[in-house]
Amino acid sequence: MSVYSQTQNEQDRLLALHSYQILDTLPEEEYNDLTELAAGICGTPIALISLVDKERQWFKSNYGLGVAETDRAYSFCAHAILDPKELMEIEDATQDERFSDNPLVTGHPDIAFYAGVPLVNQEGFALGSLCVIDSVAKKLTDQQKKALRIIARQVMDKMELRRNVRLLKAADEENKQLLSASLLSDARGRSLINQAPVAIVLFRGIDLNIEAANPQMLELLGKTTDIVGKSLLDAIPELAGQEAYQLLCKVFTTGETIRGYGNQVTLIRNGQQETGYYDFSYSPLIEDGQITGVIDMAVDVTDQVKARNDLERLNKQFNLAVSAARLGIWHINPLSKNLQYNDMLARIFGYESSLPMTYEQAIGQVTEEFRPIILADIERSIREGLDYDITYQQKRFNDNEIIWLRSLGRVTQDEKGELDNFSGIVMDITEAKKDDQRKNDFIAMVSHELKTPLTSLSGFLQVLEAKAKKGEDRLSQTILEKGRKQVSKMTTMINGFLNVSRLEAGKIHIDKHRFDMKDLVKEIEEETIPANTTHHIIFEPVLTTWVEGDRDKIGQVITNLISNALKYSAPDTTIRIACVAEEGCARVSVNDEGMGIAEKDLEKLFDRYYRVEGNNTAGISGFGIGLYLCSEIIQRHHGRIWVKSIPQKGSTFFFSIPVFKP
Repeated sequence: MSVYSQTQNEQDRLLALHSYQILDTLPEEEYNDLTELAAGICGTPIALISLVDKERQWFKSNYGLGVAETDRAYSFCAHAILDPKELMEIEDATQDERFSDNPLVTGHPDIAFYAGVPLVNQEGFALGSLCVIDSVAKKLTDQQKKALRIIARQVMDKMELRRNVRLLKAADEENKQLLSASLLSDARGRSLINQAPVAIVLFRGIDLNIEAANPQMLELLGKTTDIVGKSLLDAIPELAGQEAYQLLCKVFTTGETIRGYGNQVTLIRNGQQETGYYDFSYSPLIEDGQITGVIDMAVDVTDQVKARNDLERLNKQFNLAVSAARLGIWHINPLSKNLQYNDMLARIFGYESSLPMTYEQAIGQVTEEFRPIILADIERSIREGLDYDITYQQKRFNDNEIIWLRSLGRVTQDEKGELDNFSGIVMDITEAKKDDQRKNDFIAMVSHELKTPLTSLSGFLQVLEAKAKKGEDRLSQTILEKGRKQVSKMTTMINGFLNVSRLEAGKIHIDKHRFDMKDLVKEIEEETIPANTTHHIIFEPVLTTWVEGDRDKIGQVITNLISNALKYSAPDTTIRIACVAEEGCARVSVNDEGMGIAEKDLEKLFDRYYRVEGNNTAGISGFGIGLYLCSEIIQRHHGRIWVKSIPQKGSTFFFSIPVFKP
């Protein structure tokens, strides 16, 4: 028995879902295109068309997840369909009491973000949802929400069209002869027409006199039973000259059955002229070998056609945005390495041949420095299903000019969990790199020039400070000491700028050796505690943990995190430093009881030159380079750095690097 109440409404909803006969059908490209588009627009690795059955949610299309169905008890979509009129957005499932302990949140696929638009059919039943999922917390923009709703309507319209086509074919094949025979009995004919699952009208004679029309057809036409007994043009004069009338006449004349899908018809409905779109089947009515009339079966697909048009406009806007942003799009078959790409990528690469570019040709243009790196990253992404994000240099095909590119991609899987496609985008960042280089050159030059006078000034201050101390001039001694400390702070800042410019120019070398984190933390403890007079600093016991890295630079990272904790927390509060080995990594944490960091600042905290702005930070010096340098050093050790924080309660900064493996 499902954990969801089997109310009459739920039973009716399930009957409606099963009437589409879509559950457990094979994947279809037209649905897969929609989920891929949804994922691209919303910037998520996963997008699903999920249909909520009695005990399960089944995926008609699965972009980026790799499973065909999951238990309904854990389904986010089962919650989304409870309010068919609203988009359900969960910005951070780990903080949502409904989902924080959900196995899909605590385990694979590690859902943090979810947004789902209910798939509501014409009877008002929510059959499932179109949803996008990510493993990081986020929030959709209004434009992304609008696009998701449009795509959801297109999904539902495709399902409606699927059912309508099936009903039309069934009615066409099963009812045509019955209708012909039913003319022997008017009562039987009207009963059969009225009970048909689609809109039906029966015309008789060359003038197409309306002999019978069921309620569905009257509603479709916006007419009443008054039209019965009238000729078609007397009852619906606006059809004169329209294709629908011409085709009906053709069927009566030739005896040919004609079907159409999404054909445009203009009708006067409730006194207003309306243009709609209809699927139809016009069949000849034959008695004693003679054509005596026409059977018209139709389905209103106006909403579906309009949604399809909206989607086409959305696709055009998306393509225009891609073009305006000068984004190259690529697709690589994970097994054959067959390469497909758009025109913008060819222009970025300077590829002008009439023959398609191959994967081997594209890799061949990458500079020797980056070629092994990019090949290793591609293979690792394909093998482990990881995100692909690399910045590299390559030569243009047409002029051999060296350009900088950034490429991002992801591997998708098919319904069987097998590798399906490796796709992504590439952008030319040459000018941005040149701007950065010019800026770094300028910073390096200015910083270097400033160091010389500061070194001299520091020396002069030390001489004066010694003289004041000898003369027991306490006031001068105090002033000079403060001046020397300010010079020391400025020297530290200038060294930071120099390190940034050297780092980005590739001039900072990571000298890796095997060392014990226990010894490094002990040294930092011995240097930190004697110099501290304001806070309670506690170093937790550290067990022997061997790593391979640059000992001095890892030490700089720990020292910088401790310095920040001192700077951003009040005196007499406690700072805790710990180092533990877990999951093949050495994890260091620095916890403070300071002002904390707002959620909006967390994602940008390790960006270059980013500074948290607020009343609490007023008067605290810094240029936003310390944490950036820490992040770069840890990344160059193939590690990870992150932070957890509660405003007004404190922060904990973490980093982890792999342990040494002999």
